[in-house]
Amino acid sequence: MKMLTLFLFAMVFSVVLSNSAKGASISDPLRKSRQIIVVQAKTWDSVEAVLSLHEKKDGNWQTVKQGIPVVLGKKGLGWGRSFDIDYEALDKTAPVKKEGDGKSPAGIFAIQQAFGFSEKAPYVKLPYIRLTDRIECVDDTESQHYNRIVDSRAIPLCDWKTSEKMSAIDVYKIGLVIEHNARPVAKGCGSCIFFHAWEKPDKGTSGCTAMAENDLSFLLQWLDPAKNPLLLQFTVDVYGRIKKGSGLP
Repeated sequence: MKMLTLFLFAMVFSVVLSNSAKGASISDPLRKSRQIIVVQAKTWDSVEAVLSLHEKKDGNWQTVKQGIPVVLGKKGLGWGRSFDIDYEALDKTAPVKKEGDGKSPAGIFAIQQAFGFSEKAPYVKLPYIRLTDRIECVDDTESQHYNRIVDSRAIPLCDWKTSEKMSAIDVYKIGLVIEHNARPVAKGCGSCIFFHAWEKPDKGTSGCTAMAENDLSFLLQWLDPAKNPLLLQFTVDVYGRIKKGSGLP
């Protein structure tokens, strides 16, 4: 009976990987990616996690750097939204990311945009937003600009009541946008999710993933948009099951 149960679980998990209920599979975004950031937390409630960087060469993933400490949301992880993947099928008991819940999103997310207080550094290859006093990330669920970084002076009618004025937030000195709940945006499913510098190595965030500034600087230098970089952020257990037979590091 135990062997039968394990066999059935493996069959179900295989279906999730290859053909999720929402139409996309976990392997879909990975086919084009040659750079991945892997963040693994011990449990869904963990605030502390470990990050590693990997690059695909000659068809195989090679580790560039590992053992980088990061902190997650102060309430741990919850399933996020991206690539139209049914992440909940991987663990139906896990929480789902919502606006203001203090959780970082779990799943696979594109990394396509950097930002910071200064002019773009020569080593940054990603598109870059310089954070002036008019740049805001809208977290008002009733706004048509919800979960968007906007230039408030370029918008005729600012329809939001709350937003993050990014240039006023010290930990946003340099950072990266995590493409959670981005295409399409769903109201109330979480907004303004970034990689940024941490305040303390044991202090959770409002929902972002944070690390030491020197590690973040290395990450910005390493990322290359031509290699379609992705963030894979899971619990150790879920990631361990995903990588079996997938070629992931």
